[in-house]
Amino acid sequence: MVSIIYLVLATAMFYLQDTYFLVGGVEFSLKNPCAIAIVFLALINFTATVRLGRFLLLVRHTAVQMLPCVVPFLFSSIIWVVSRADGIAIINGIGMIAPQILSIIVAAATLYLFGEKGIWYCLGAMCAANLLGILVVIQYGGFNAFLEELYTLLITFSGETGPLMLQLEVHDLTFAFGPFLLYLLLNRKNISGFSLWLAVVSAFFLVGLKRIAIPALLLGFLASSLLKRLSEKAARQTALCAAVGMIVVSFLYIAGIRYGLFPYLEERLQINTMGRADMFTNLEPYYDISFTYLGRGTGFERFVDWASGVVYETPRRNAMQIHNDFLRMYLNIGFIGYWVWLGCWLFIRLRYWFRQGGKETGCLFFGICIYCFVLYATDNTIYYPYTMIACSLVPMSCQLNRLADCTLEKYCARWGKKDSRPFSENGLESGR
Repeated sequence: MVSIIYLVLATAMFYLQDTYFLVGGVEFSLKNPCAIAIVFLALINFTATVRLGRFLLLVRHTAVQMLPCVVPFLFSSIIWVVSRADGIAIINGIGMIAPQILSIIVAAATLYLFGEKGIWYCLGAMCAANLLGILVVIQYGGFNAFLEELYTLLITFSGETGPLMLQLEVHDLTFAFGPFLLYLLLNRKNISGFSLWLAVVSAFFLVGLKRIAIPALLLGFLASSLLKRLSEKAARQTALCAAVGMIVVSFLYIAGIRYGLFPYLEERLQINTMGRADMFTNLEPYYDISFTYLGRGTGFERFVDWASGVVYETPRRNAMQIHNDFLRMYLNIGFIGYWVWLGCWLFIRLRYWFRQGGKETGCLFFGICIYCFVLYATDNTIYYPYTMIACSLVPMSCQLNRLADCTLEKYCARWGKKDSRPFSENGLESGR
C-alpha cells in the first residue's frame, strides 16, 4: 500500500511542474504539495517502523546535501537585513530556496520508505510521469506527427523543435535523468535489468533533449570511470584536487564574463553566443568582482528581464533568466558568500561521500559534480527541484542498507558505554 501511494504522489509531483498557484503574489508550483505529501507519508511510516539506523544515517546525509542550500539562505538573510528588503523580495528568495530543501528531504523520505530500492521507485515515477506527458502529446497531435518531430529533433540535435516536442521540453525532468544514467552506467554489472532500465531512461532523456546535457553526461561518466581505475586514496586526492581546480575555474569564468569575454567571442572570434553577450552586458551594473561586493540576495534575478534590462517591481518567473548559475549565485550572495557556497557545494560534500561511501560512491558523486558543473556554467539548473532530487537521492542510496546497519551498531555501542558508566560508578559497585 505504501509503495502504491508513493508512486501516485511521486508521479503527480514529476508531472505537475508547470501548474502554478499564487501565494502573496509569488507563484508556487503544484508539485510542492505532492512533495510535502511524500514527506508526510515517510513521517507516518517512521512512527510505525522506526528504522533507527536508516533514520540516523539519512539525517546525516541530508544535512550534508543541504549545505549548498543553507549557505545562500544565510548570506541572503544578512543582505535582506542590511538592504532593508521588502517582504515580496524576501518571500521570493525563500520561495526559491525552500523547494531545494524540500527536494532533498523528498529524496531522504523516499530512501527511508524503501531503502536502497528507493532509487528505483523514484526513477519509476519519473518515467511514468514522462510517459504520461508523451501520451497526452500523442493524443493531442497524433502518433505520426510525434514520431516525425522526434526524428527531426534527434537528427538536428535539437536544432529544430516542433510544437509537440516543445511541450515535452521539460528541462528539469530531462536534466534529472542524468544522475540516474550515471548511476546505471557506473554500476551496470550490479544492476538487475540493466539493459531495460538503460533503454527506457535513455529514451526519455532524448525525448526532452537538451544539447548541453549530452556532453555534461559524457564528461561526468568519463571522469568517474577514470577515477575508479585509481586506488581509493589516489582517487580521493585526485577528486579533491580537481574540485579545487573547478572552484578556481568557475570564479575565473565569472571574472572573464565581467571583463568582456562574451563580447570578445562574438565580435572578434565571430562565435554566436545566442544573446548571452547582450544579457551579460545588462548584468554589469548590478555586480562587481570585488571582495567588498555583498550581493543582491537570492531571487534578485527575477526582478530584471536580462534580455532587455527592464527592472520590475515584482518578481517575474517568465522573465529572461541568467543562463549561468555560477554568475547567478555570485550576483545573489556576493564575493564571500560565493566562495563559501562553492566550498560546501563541491569540496566538503565530495570529501564527505568519499569518506562515507568509499571509492565507489565518491567517484559516482564526482561524476554528478562534473555533470552539474557543465550545466551550471551554461544553463538555469541550480534551482531545478527534480534535478536536485536526483543529485541527492543517487549518492544517498549507495550502500544505504549496509551503512544504516553499521550506523545503528555504532550508536548502540556508544549508548551502551554511556549507560554502563553510571552503573559501575554509582550503581551496585559503589554500594558495596
